[in-house]
Formats: sequence, C-alpha cells, structure tokens
Amino acid sequence: MALKSKLFIRRAEREDLDIVVSWMQDPDFARFLYGDPARSPKRIREQIVAMLGRSAGNTAPSAVYLIIDSPDDGPIGLVSLQNLSWRNRSCSVDFYVGSKKHRSGISTAIAYYRALEFCFDELNLHRITAYIYAFNTASWRIMELSGAVREMTLRDHVSRDGRFYDMYAYGMLRPEFETLRDKNSHRLEGKSLAEMVANQQQDSSQTESTP
Repeated sequence: MALKSKLFIRRAEREDLDIVVSWMQDPDFARFLYGDPARSPKRIREQIVAMLGRSAGNTAPSAVYLIIDSPDDGPIGLVSLQNLSWRNRSCSVDFYVGSKKHRSGISTAIAYYRALEFCFDELNLHRITAYIYAFNTASWRIMELSGAVREMTLRDHVSRDGRFYDMYAYGMLRPEFETLRDKNSHRLEGKSLAEMVANQQQDSSQTESTP
C-alpha cells in the first residue's frame, strides 16, 4: 500500500522565526529538545535568530536547518543537521515536530525519510547520528524501523519530570539507507525528495497558468 502525505521540507528562513519560537515555548515540545531548555523567551528568540542566520557565501556551513511544511497547516516541525563534517561526511540529526496534530502517524515518518534523503543524496553524507531520549518512544521506534542501529545508551543522562532518563545514540550509514529505500520503494512512490520538488514545481506551474 502506497503512503500518502503532502508534507515537504524546505530551508528554514527568517520568516519562520515566530512559529519556531512558539514551539520552543510549548512545554510539551521543549520536553523533547536535546540539551537544557532555554531559560526565557528572549533567550529562545536569540538562539533561533542565530540558528536561522546564513553562513558567508564562501563558507561551508556546519549546520543546516529545514522546516517541515504542510500545504494545509503550514510549518509543523524542524529538522536540525548539526556538527556537519564535510571531511568525514557525517552529521547529527535532530527531528522535532511542533504541531501536536502531526506528532504521530505516517506523515512524520515520510518527513523523516525526506530528511534522510537530503542528508545522503543532496549533502552526500556517509553517516548520520541521532540522540534520542528513552521516553521519546515514537522517535526511536522510527529510527529502528528505518534500519538505524542503537550504538550506545547513556544511562540517566537527562532529567525530566523530576526523574532521570537514558539517552540512546543511533547511527545510520549510507548502505543502510539504500537498503531502506530499496525495500520500501513500492510504498514510497511519489515520496522521494526529487519527486517532492517535481510535484511542487508542477503545482507552481499550474497555478501560474490558471487565468
């Protein structure tokens, strides 16, 4: 059975600042953020402004930020590609869904798949790493279903809700992603990054040609 979703990913822009800040101020969203929560709305805004800033044109970026967007609901989440090493062809991936409506279900899995394609096809990486808290069951299940390997467990690594939780480190190599793509090609028809771009271009052309 083919998967259905209209979600797409795009480069984060300054115009996304307000929506990302609103997500960061949501306690349910902040609970899943990697690291310590920001201490104030002002500090959150400063962090997001720095995050969405562009590198100089002649500088290879060490981080890339992508917005998960929906034609029906607008921006629903953020993909953060950190610690980009062009020499080692690797990065760490943080995947956050700000819209409660989309935090579970197949749409999130498809957005995650497109982010993987961006890492391996567009950035030509060989490895991605993801750090996920043990209580974030939906995220680490998606990682395991995609073929990523749990390579490490950091015990009692994060404090949330008055108790300590483990953190899992997952790794995925390019050959493992290629296996995922080959295995699910019949279900992912129309869901690839290239097809997503082609569909958007087609929709744009049809809109421009409509009198």
